[in-house]
Amino acid sequence: MTAPNGNNHNDHENLRAAMTAARTPGTGGPAGPAAPWHILIVCTGNLCRSPMAQYLATALLQEALGTAAAPGVTVTSAGTSAHDGTPIHPHAASVLAGRGLDPRAFTTRRLHVGLLDSADLVLCAERGHRAAVVTTAPKTVSRTFTLREFARVTAGLTPADISPGTAYPGGARNLGGARPATDPLRREPLPPTPETIRMCGQALVSRALARRGLRRPATPADDDIPDPIGSTVETFRMCAEQIGEALAQPLELLARAASGIAR
Repeated sequence: MTAPNGNNHNDHENLRAAMTAARTPGTGGPAGPAAPWHILIVCTGNLCRSPMAQYLATALLQEALGTAAAPGVTVTSAGTSAHDGTPIHPHAASVLAGRGLDPRAFTTRRLHVGLLDSADLVLCAERGHRAAVVTTAPKTVSRTFTLREFARVTAGLTPADISPGTAYPGGARNLGGARPATDPLRREPLPPTPETIRMCGQALVSRALARRGLRRPATPADDDIPDPIGSTVETFRMCAEQIGEALAQPLELLARAASGIAR
């Protein structure tokens, strides 16, 4: 997994090229060695919610997948009204530091079409951001959710629901080793491959999309995470807790499925 060391524009262009090369045109499926599965997180200024979500998601995935499988996923962030190159909000930095994360290298980035084109899953802080994403890049409508919406529509899924064969019928066989292999000396499962993570990720997004109309929030605002800008550090801490709660279940599900854990 790419370490969350800031939003570097050169890194983005390299990522976009790799993502394009790894897909079969017109299918979205891998054509060669899989590029990292890319999660893009969006808020308004890329100062508070989306960078906190970026660092929290990266930490969750590193813990769940293990460092050996880390290159299979990358998490970045952007803002619909961001100004490029601004440091993370001090309160957000303080909250992340309290969780053992170091966002000092982070700088903000404005959302643009190229960044959306490279993303396999777009997670937004609010419904307004989701609308802005889909307006900017209409093709992203099937892979764009709010953070809380994605948690809600994937709740109850099991790793078997998003196993590699779910994303591409026969895909694990065709990719040769997409399913977790076993170390013949230790007789333990090897870390999931980037191909496996990508297939499970795509299956997870497909399942979420299919459930979108079936699992509605009690009120529309339940799918939003309020902006803490202008508030106390305690409000930022509560915001980070909401973000972490929204991320934990779907990312753990992805990691378990990619690792071949059935439940």
